[in-house]
Amino acid sequence: MRVSVVGAGAIGGLYGGVLARAGHQVSFLARGEHLRAIQSRGLKIESPTFGNFVVQAAASDNPAHLGEAELVLFAVKTYDLDEAVVAAQRMLAAEGSLITFQNGLEAPDQVAAKVGGERVLIGTTGLEVTVLRPGVVGHLADWHYVTVSSLNGPPTPRVEQTAETLRAAGINASVAPDGHRALWEKALLLIPMATVTSVCRAAIGPIRDLPASRQLALTLLDDVTNVARACGYDLPEAHERARGTIENAPASMKASMARDFERGRRTELEALTGALVRLAEAHDIDVPTTRAAYAVLKLRERLERDEKLGEKRVGIRADGR
Repeated sequence: MRVSVVGAGAIGGLYGGVLARAGHQVSFLARGEHLRAIQSRGLKIESPTFGNFVVQAAASDNPAHLGEAELVLFAVKTYDLDEAVVAAQRMLAAEGSLITFQNGLEAPDQVAAKVGGERVLIGTTGLEVTVLRPGVVGHLADWHYVTVSSLNGPPTPRVEQTAETLRAAGINASVAPDGHRALWEKALLLIPMATVTSVCRAAIGPIRDLPASRQLALTLLDDVTNVARACGYDLPEAHERARGTIENAPASMKASMARDFERGRRTELEALTGALVRLAEAHDIDVPTTRAAYAVLKLRERLERDEKLGEKRVGIRADGR
């Protein structure tokens, strides 16, 4: 199968690399040092699940150089979505499918508005993965999952075929009957984990070791659960799974948003914590803990951005100059 990865970072790099090793004709849309490393040395995967290996594949920052694909893995960050979806449109074959792997709750519908809902599949994935250095993707913990769903309605042959393609390559993929429910089920863990590890500037181990910060994580989880219920998704089992992960995940586990904050990169704060605050307001749900965490992170993001731009607002000289 001809597969194109739009966003060859952590998630796209890992799953694209695994599909390439399985024999699929995979190409990567990437940029910067990561692109140049893939072009010169190939893409290296380091994973306790899939092993360590290198794949040689076509890679470019120009979609016109990569041709059309039967399957597009759409794995860009949410803040790059608008630009990337234009590239994805150019790369997606007429009868092809595009599977979204964005964090948050809104991306599949945003992509479908441009690409067409009949070709968009909702993908969710859970794992701990990062770009260790240009051209090298590190899968940091020995677990992962992928779900595949229709944008709306029950699973279609497109959904079944995509899930089977992923499974045949060794990826832990399953079909979810309701894609938006699957997004909420993921959000129940992702949003509190991203928020608490970012606001505490710590991995989950130290956070749960201190009773006060452990309670902070659990309260953030309750906030997401309450907003999900107001949006029509009552998810007690997903709540318990998320709580179990918070309490039992490897001590070093940290959300990608927290890593992005640490590295001074753009973050998905608006697509995660910010989106929950907006949904809570729309449904008149009180989430003071999430709202306070969002305010702290919003300020942190702004101050770090201003510092990076050299616009430090530390104080004003006493003489007013």
